[in-house]
Amino acid sequence: MNESIIEYFPESEVLTDVKSEQVRIIFASTPTSLFTILLSSFILSAVLWEVIEPATIITWFCLTNLLSAIRLFLYYQFRKLPFESLVSDIWQQRAITTSIASGITWGAGGILLFSEQSMVHQVFLAFMIGGICAGAITTLSAITAAVRGFVFVALIPVIIKFNLVESAISLEMTIMSILFMVMILVSAQRLNRTILESLEGRRQREMAERTIRRQAHFDELTNLPNRRLFLNNLRQEMAKADRHRRFGAVFFIDLDRFKSVNDSLGHAVGDELLVEVAQKIAERLRKEDSIARLGGDEFVVLLPEVGDDQDAAGNHASTIADEMRTLFVKPFMIQDNEIHLTISIGIALFPTNVSAEDLLKYADVAMYRAKSDGRDSVRLFSEEMQEAVNQQRIIEKGLRQALANNEFELYFQGQYDDDHHLVGAETLLRWNHPDQGVVAPGVFIDIAEQTGLIVPIGDWVLRSACEHLSRLDADLVLAVNVSPRQFSDANFVESLKQVLLETDASPKRLKLEITENLAMANIAHTIVTMNRLKRLGISFSIDDFGTGYSSLNYLNRLPVDELKIDQTFVRNVSNLPDHAIIVDTIIVMAQQLNLKIVAEGIETVEELDYLKSHQCKYFQGYFFARPVPFDQFSRSIV
Repeated sequence: MNESIIEYFPESEVLTDVKSEQVRIIFASTPTSLFTILLSSFILSAVLWEVIEPATIITWFCLTNLLSAIRLFLYYQFRKLPFESLVSDIWQQRAITTSIASGITWGAGGILLFSEQSMVHQVFLAFMIGGICAGAITTLSAITAAVRGFVFVALIPVIIKFNLVESAISLEMTIMSILFMVMILVSAQRLNRTILESLEGRRQREMAERTIRRQAHFDELTNLPNRRLFLNNLRQEMAKADRHRRFGAVFFIDLDRFKSVNDSLGHAVGDELLVEVAQKIAERLRKEDSIARLGGDEFVVLLPEVGDDQDAAGNHASTIADEMRTLFVKPFMIQDNEIHLTISIGIALFPTNVSAEDLLKYADVAMYRAKSDGRDSVRLFSEEMQEAVNQQRIIEKGLRQALANNEFELYFQGQYDDDHHLVGAETLLRWNHPDQGVVAPGVFIDIAEQTGLIVPIGDWVLRSACEHLSRLDADLVLAVNVSPRQFSDANFVESLKQVLLETDASPKRLKLEITENLAMANIAHTIVTMNRLKRLGISFSIDDFGTGYSSLNYLNRLPVDELKIDQTFVRNVSNLPDHAIIVDTIIVMAQQLNLKIVAEGIETVEELDYLKSHQCKYFQGYFFARPVPFDQFSRSIV
């Protein structure tokens, strides 16, 4: 894998280790503890100087602070350990041992410095030792053995002395000392529990963030980088190639007839085959090369250096691609099934004057040419293939005409609570193409985003949604997706306010769905815009949650009302542990942040039952209802 990817996402990301943090807490408080011991031992020695033999006091004072010097030495040695590294057990033993040893010195003081004749000095001694023990609660409670050991050996001797001395209040002092010790130990136990819960909570948050962050950049099946991370790396390599005047290449690889494997042998075999394919392709790559999975049976490979001139680079890249094809001559053995597989590869060279996204499209166009030419072949992107790219421009032109000719239509898919009651709906855009019929947004949304047409299309969607909302008699909330470009427009809030006013739609029944990436792109602007809309009564949902990367800290700052679990995690959640971990983490996190949870893409009763059993309350998917035009949706309400 390319080194920049490894550096960006280290394989071994250190999480909070509870035992190590316990030891760090104790050593972090060492300087304060030692200063307290020095000051307290000096005051105690000065007060008892007249009633206890000076030699005894000096001996005790020196031993107590000699041990403090040893603890200070260990403190400085501990500080030399790498930050956030795992702390070995020996340091925990040292923390416990020195804590108990310190308690022994104070226990010895309870015997050696106990004045038989002066009740006032007896009480003062008990007061000083009790104060030291009370201070130990704050400095040693991270480790139960340390604080218990210190308190026991420090207080028991003075309790015994009170019990043995014959005075008017010796019994009372004994009882009070015992009660004080019990109180201190109980308090220490409670503080220890609080510390452990805090450390464990921190660890769980780190695990949740790491899981979500990795999910945002890596394919969960093959553990390869996904499209987002690949494009980030490609942009960097394109810039380097331009600076150093060398050529690199992008391979777009597609498995031939992979669908037939899934259909005939099942998805389990297909998934295992994809993993082995990824491994086989990676075997041919150099250290500086990288591979990613875009989804399905599509892989991409980045070769940062393939030549110094375009012709040589094209020949070299084609040779490497042909070598990759030969790797698939030998059949795969998957669950006792012999599978013969071929691949089609499209190649695009860089640097060029197009973006990383367009370069990937060029490689995709070349790959489809390889498939149309008979599969199991390699094609290098050429100007002739530009015609396929021009098809995208045809779609762009069609989108402009669709706006002018009112060819767009909103479909509505219901959202239901755990009692299967309809509580709202999500609006879904469809294009009624004059020649192709109903076109789903997956065909044209990316082109609309790239060309900026998403803004007028988004404006149409919002206005149409508000018009429909005002016509709904039921008290339903309508969810509308908002694109990043639309949301970042400086006039977005005022435009929406005007739409609400003109359509007489209730803002309290309007919910805007934004993506994680939109929210995080400009967090300050996002928060300001959301708060302005919240004041109108509009609510917010984070759509496809888990597929992007949201810092949990930032998420807590956003005025969000709801998280929608992406359907890729919901699918087969009852059977796939990895999906279950993601879903459970999102649900728990939403509960802690007091956010509503909606699971989308519910298709089976098993998925629904699993989500219900894990406290998910709201659902959307084909299990309940398919997206339908407004008239059909409104009739279904009645």
